[in-house]
Amino acid sequence: MRNSFRDGSFKILVSVIVPLSIFGGYLLWHLIFGMNAYCQQRTERLLAMQNSVDDATIAFSKQIQEWKDMLLRAQDPALYSKHKNAFFEYGDQVQQALLRTKVAMQNEHMDTSMIEQTLIEHKTLSSDYLLAKSLLNPLEIASFREVDKQVIGIDRSLQKQLAAIRSDIIRHSRQQSEEASSAQWNGYLAGFFGACSLMIMALAGFAIAKRFAGNES
Repeated sequence: MRNSFRDGSFKILVSVIVPLSIFGGYLLWHLIFGMNAYCQQRTERLLAMQNSVDDATIAFSKQIQEWKDMLLRAQDPALYSKHKNAFFEYGDQVQQALLRTKVAMQNEHMDTSMIEQTLIEHKTLSSDYLLAKSLLNPLEIASFREVDKQVIGIDRSLQKQLAAIRSDIIRHSRQQSEEASSAQWNGYLAGFFGACSLMIMALAGFAIAKRFAGNES
């Protein structure tokens, strides 16, 4: 009778501890997996934001080059038209890349005042180029230099702003990476202590069951 009662109590204790340990292990695994997935997604978003501003910088450099080529090919209508169209296409790419960067920065709760100003200045810059182009006279070689002088150096301010935006994004990415690493480490510690607690509970349960069995005997 006593042995039967003792065995029944021991089985009940084991039936409680084992599922609890399994459930704790599942929660620990879910916590670690969830944190890793979140860190990976954030890293991908930050990289995409950095790639967007890089796309804007590259497209802007190509737009400036198309401006130079457009002036040099002013006497050839076909080539002139080709470089003129490319000038506008790269200008659109700059705007689109900057808008993608702006949206990404807003999603990261970053200050977007500089990139908003850059969007406006880029549109103004394109207008200045077109205004200078209106002074071009394909029949006069000297007019090429005169037109280029009208806009020489005006792209430097925009290039500096793009570089500053990229630096802000890199700085933000590093800060987020450090915070994520800290949070991940804290999560691991919490999981470790949780696992230790479950182990202690299991050992204590077995110790109580053994003592109970000894008293019954």
